[in-house]
Amino acid sequence: MEDLSGKVAFITGGGSGIGLGMATAFLKRGMKVVIGDIRADRLARARTSLAAISDQVETVEVDTTRQESLVEAARFTESKFGHVHILCNNAGVGGGGKVLDVPMDRWHQVIDINLWGVLHGIKAFLPAMLQHGEGGHVVNTASFTGIVGHHSQSNYGTSKFAVVGLSEFLRNDLEGEKVSVSVLCPHVVDTPIFYGDLDDTDTEAIAKRKQSMPWFTNIARDPEDVGNMVIRGIETDELYIFCDGTESREMLEGRSKRLFDAMDRQFPTN
Repeated sequence: MEDLSGKVAFITGGGSGIGLGMATAFLKRGMKVVIGDIRADRLARARTSLAAISDQVETVEVDTTRQESLVEAARFTESKFGHVHILCNNAGVGGGGKVLDVPMDRWHQVIDINLWGVLHGIKAFLPAMLQHGEGGHVVNTASFTGIVGHHSQSNYGTSKFAVVGLSEFLRNDLEGEKVSVSVLCPHVVDTPIFYGDLDDTDTEAIAKRKQSMPWFTNIARDPEDVGNMVIRGIETDELYIFCDGTESREMLEGRSKRLFDAMDRQFPTN
């Protein structure tokens, strides 16, 4: 989609972090935006900040682990702004740890939100996006951890690898349609996922936490910058939307080399 002005977007996890960054960038581009989030307090704060940019914004509480909640959100969005053109399945939670160390209930929780939440959004919104015929785009938030398995990410990384795969298969399904798909694969972004144990309004504690992570402050991207990267990805119909071209590039090159090295050992060309 080349002209996003006036288009309608729905974003899950829009009360903070990348979701709020996308909402900010979208509104500045002249779009109409509905943000969904499971936390009413985040929605209220986000609405206040977004209303300063545009009056074309609405909020709705949504639980992405329940498809019926997203179906209700789709009805709400259409009742406010009409046909949805951009769907951002962004809601997610952190995880990590070694595979055997993470309890099964935590595995289920992370996958329920990070993977099933994406699929629930697709099922709830995509049929109408295809039917109205005005064109559209689905953006699924994964992670660079879903491109290259690094550190001990267990449940989180597994869920994000699955989102990348789901997005690739959905892109195949939609070939020839007026709706396309991107998968957002950020590396490090300044979001509450890195300080989720702190209150959103405790800016002093958040600042101290960031100061204690020098690596974070050196490479973390601003959420609105990521939102602008998403806009460019939609406009140019990128399948993969990356947010870093240095450390992420090195990791991607390393993974690609390992894959080709294995292929060469098992099926040498000479």
